Amino acid sequence: MQKAGVCMGGESGPAASFPEPVLRLFGAEAINGLMAAPGFPAAVEAAAANAVRLYDGSWIRNRLLNDRGRLLAVLLILDLHFTESGGTGVTGARLRREVVDLAVCSAGRATAFLAALRFKRLLADCPVSRPKERRLMPTAALLQTHRERWNGMFSAIAHIDAPAAEAARALPDELLFGPCTHAMAACFRQGLRVFAAAPELQDLAERDAGLVMLVSLVGKGGPVSVSQLARQFHVSRAHAANILQRAETQGLACSEPGLNGYRASPALAPVLARFYAVIFLTFLTALREGRPREG
Repeated sequence: MQKAGVCMGGESGPAASFPEPVLRLFGAEAINGLMAAPGFPAAVEAAAANAVRLYDGSWIRNRLLNDRGRLLAVLLILDLHFTESGGTGVTGARLRREVVDLAVCSAGRATAFLAALRFKRLLADCPVSRPKERRLMPTAALLQTHRERWNGMFSAIAHIDAPAAEAARALPDELLFGPCTHAMAACFRQGLRVFAAAPELQDLAERDAGLVMLVSLVGKGGPVSVSQLARQFHVSRAHAANILQRAETQGLACSEPGLNGYRASPALAPVLARFYAVIFLTFLTALREGRPREG
């Protein structure tokens, strides 16, 4: 398996540090061009700020699935509802098969996640369910959440490709929740794994608020206290301290003992650059594949 930092196939430039599925899906030229764009650093900083803004701190959802799993599971629910079933909802059995096949989470966690979404009124019973078959469909609140993440990511991408960002934000629901969502899900079904391009983040991403706490350090002029981060992300001070200690061990954060705080280390920027490059390319691919062809 290709690991970040290992060149395959004679690739050069930033693309040389990306795993094979990323190169196969997007191509070295697209990766190099994206990361060489003058606005790329600003796009990464904007995406990090947007991740912090959208973090909801939900205790139940954060413990049922990690951030990566939760977002991918929602994407699959939307795709199965709008594309596979033609708007007639998704069954728990179908979602469980999908998440297990893609190694998102266990079947049991998927069941618990669906129950949490129903409790939060993000999923509702589908009126076309057949007897003895409960089908669930996304509510307007879940669709709005997905739209906010889409718009937020393209607000960051606007630093790189302003016309694409403008087109994405103007996209009608039938395209966003149909072909664009399907194209994004297809990337993951073809082997895309965002953390394969930034394995340094994997451990933190598996912990409650771990990734969002780390990216919150981006752009800060000085250290941030552990207590402040604990309050911001609705976790205990001990948990926040553990996350930041792990980040420091991996060279991604630096402690300021006198101030009882942490700041981003210089090593964090290139890791987040790889991480967000894959996400940007996924969103741009979804837009390209999903919107109508001109002419």
